[in-house]
Parts: sequence; C-alpha cells; structure tokens
Amino acid sequence: MADTDASALPNLLLGLYGGLTRDPPWEGFLEDLAAAAQASFATLIIATGRTGIDALVTPGVDPVRAGEYESLSDADPFVDLPEGQVMSYQDFVSHVPSRFKDWMDSTGSAQILGVDLQAPSGASFRLRTTRYQNLPDFSERESALIASLVPHLRVALELHARLTTTQAERQIFSSAMAGLAVATLVLGRDGRIMRRNATAERLLREGIVIMERQGRLEPQAGAGVTMLARLLASPPPPGEETAFDMAAPDGSSLRGRALSLPISAYGDGAFIALFLSDPNRSDRLDPATLRHRFQLTPAEAALAVQLARGISLIDASQRLDIAHNTARAHLRAIFAKTGTHRQAELVHMIRTAAAGA
Repeated sequence: MADTDASALPNLLLGLYGGLTRDPPWEGFLEDLAAAAQASFATLIIATGRTGIDALVTPGVDPVRAGEYESLSDADPFVDLPEGQVMSYQDFVSHVPSRFKDWMDSTGSAQILGVDLQAPSGASFRLRTTRYQNLPDFSERESALIASLVPHLRVALELHARLTTTQAERQIFSSAMAGLAVATLVLGRDGRIMRRNATAERLLREGIVIMERQGRLEPQAGAGVTMLARLLASPPPPGEETAFDMAAPDGSSLRGRALSLPISAYGDGAFIALFLSDPNRSDRLDPATLRHRFQLTPAEAALAVQLARGISLIDASQRLDIAHNTARAHLRAIFAKTGTHRQAELVHMIRTAAAGA
C-alpha cells in the first residue's frame, strides 16, 4: 500500500474493533473506510443466503435508498463473491437484471469494490465501497487497502457474532429469571449494586428484606448485614456457589445463592452475583403450573411439588402411593426436563418458580 493508506490503517482498525458494541455497528468504520478509499459511501451487509438480509449499515445514505436496495436484493448480481477476495463490480458481473440496473442508474452507483466473508453459522458478510458515476474507477490502491482489512474483518465479525449471541442469551436468561421471580444482583467488592433485574428492583423498593443505600446493598436485619460482609470478604471459589438465607426483621427470609464473577482488568469491577428467592411461596405452586412450565407429566409434577415442600423422596412416594423405584424414575425424568442434576438444585428451581406463580 501507499504510505497514505498505511497511515489510514490504524484509524480504520480502531473504528472496526471499536464498532463492535455500537448499534448499528461500524458506522464510524464505514465512514472512515469511504474516506480512505475515496468512495462515495461504504456498506456492510449481513445476510443469510443470497437474499435474506439481516442487517444493512450504510452511514450517510438516504434510508429510502437503503430500503429500495433491500427490496431489490434478490436481483443484485454482485453477491457470492470468491470468499475473502476483493472484487470489482465490472470484473465479476456479466449480466445485470434490468430492474437492478435501473436502480443503479437512478442512484448513480457506477463503481463498486466488494469482499464477501462466510461465517461458520452460514451467514455472509458483504463489505462494499461505492463511487458515484462522476468519479473515476477504483484502482489497485483501493483494492489493496480493502484486502489489508480482510484478516481484521474476520476477527471483528467473529467477535461481533459472539457478543450478539451473549447479549441475546442474557436477555433470554434475564426474562426467564423475571418470570420465575428470582432477584438477581451483581455487586462490586464494596457492595455497590452494579446491575439488578426487575425482581431485585422490586425487593429493593419494598425495603422489607433488602434496600439500596447510597448505591450499595443493605440487608435490613443484622444477620443479613453480617452474612453479606462475609460473602464480600470471602466469596465462593470460582465455579462454586454459596447458599445463604437473607433474614428480614419480621423473621421471614429469602433464600439465596452467591457466585463469584471472573475478574478482568478491563471489566467494570463486578465481583459477585446474588440470586434471591422466597421459599415460603412454594405453597402457591400447584402441579398444573409445574406441568406447564417444565413440560412434566401429571405424576412427575405431583412428585416435584412434594419435593419442593421439603419432603424426602421416600416420604413423597408414600404420600403419592407409588413405589420408591417409580419415584426415582420420575425424579430422573424431572432432572432431565428441568436441566438439574441434584435434588437440592431441583428444589431450589421449583421454589424460585413458585415465587412467580
């Protein structure tokens, strides 16, 4: 590359990696790329197959034009380029459908450079730089600039896919926790509340068992204060959890689990996660609710309710008038359907489900 291109690369990479968490992603990178390539604009398209466009980012372009392209994308001949190779529109396309040619003429899009990358998921990532018809053709200089970005594009797109998946999973888990009425709190080393879900917000607002004071978690009973101080001073080892009860002044309590969070030098200081539920509400959970929530059979749901009430498996089988071996078979099926592995874990899950019933 020419020296001017080499000097532009650090800024382009900064925009590429810095755009991972933006919504929409990479607008700044695309603007910088268009400037460095002396293009009218740059576009990133994330697609499934030839026509299934999942995202289209073209900063500075009329949204109406972008919408027109999406409606015409099935006629775009500049797709399925050789993977990872920078191609020009003129060198790749031999036939242009008339309706797509009419659209290109109307937008003045004459010169295009592009590169396609394929993700393991089957998605394709199409980077396009476009010049209007009053500008000269792209040269080897611009092709080399885009080619130098390809290895970085692969890394950035893979990171973006992982971040998107993680964010989607967090939303799903957060929604599930809210539905189960499990309060989740992420604390810093000093007890500062860094994140909380809606259920935790409700408990903090009620102020019966816990409250927020100057941004920190404050249990309302002395035993809870001591317990929290102990957890912050000596959190559970990584990969393990600590069970605890968070008492209220009236004698009631919330049952909880504490997990340590990975420490990162570039993190936000999150230190420990607390999950709180009310075991006293398990009597509100009937077998029909369990059947619907976990897809249990009537017999499995009846056993699960008994276990949630603190009854042993042997006593539960006697109450339900079934053989102990039958109860054990039901329990194995319940484990499989709820994703649990131990009876204590199962009981905790059922009791948290009761809190949202």
